[in-house]
Amino acid sequence: MNESRAEAKLSLGERVYEDLRVAITLGEIPQGQVFNEADLIARYKVSTSPLREALTRLRQDGLVKVIPRRGYAVVELTLRDFHELVQMRMITEGAAAELAAPRITDQHVTEMRRLSSASLVVGDAQSYRNFMRANQAFHELISAVADNTRLLRATTQTFDEIQRVLFAGLGENEVDDLRHDHDDIIAALARRDGPAARRAVIEHIKLSRDRVVQRMLRRDRPLEDLRLMP
Repeated sequence: MNESRAEAKLSLGERVYEDLRVAITLGEIPQGQVFNEADLIARYKVSTSPLREALTRLRQDGLVKVIPRRGYAVVELTLRDFHELVQMRMITEGAAAELAAPRITDQHVTEMRRLSSASLVVGDAQSYRNFMRANQAFHELISAVADNTRLLRATTQTFDEIQRVLFAGLGENEVDDLRHDHDDIIAALARRDGPAARRAVIEHIKLSRDRVVQRMLRRDRPLEDLRLMP
């Protein structure tokens, strides 16, 4: 779509918020980096009002924090944060999948397959944006079908935080593994099998967790350092 049409309907503050959220998720604004309003006004060519609206929402999301007398900084994820987010995903998304299963339609299955077909090209910034948006949209769709606004809110907030590390440091030989990650989830939902859908989601989340940890170990990087490298 229509992505451009959808963005056209957003207010200026919402557009700045969405772009900043994606930039933080992708590591275009690295974890720990300090910035001020003047930096962002120059970047987005906006006044302080929509910018502060965006920053307020990002603070509520837990993505940025205020640095007294200096401005703002992107919140850094620790190993503990990462494990807590993984646990949250298993609890909330597993429950959402089980609730969604009896409500799934063929149209939902078709859309999930479309979202799962997004390609990721290492080193291509727009490809990363498209892939990560599609990946988040896939999981949010399941929570939306579950028809539980709190589960959907929890899924969105958890993804905003954890996607910063899910694809950190990807190498060429690791990309293919990501393209068919959702097959078991889709199959279980297409059968309207709630318990199987829950299990498939939990296994998918565990696999994602293990990939992140293994990438860090292969690169001899401390597990406490979970920054998404550009």
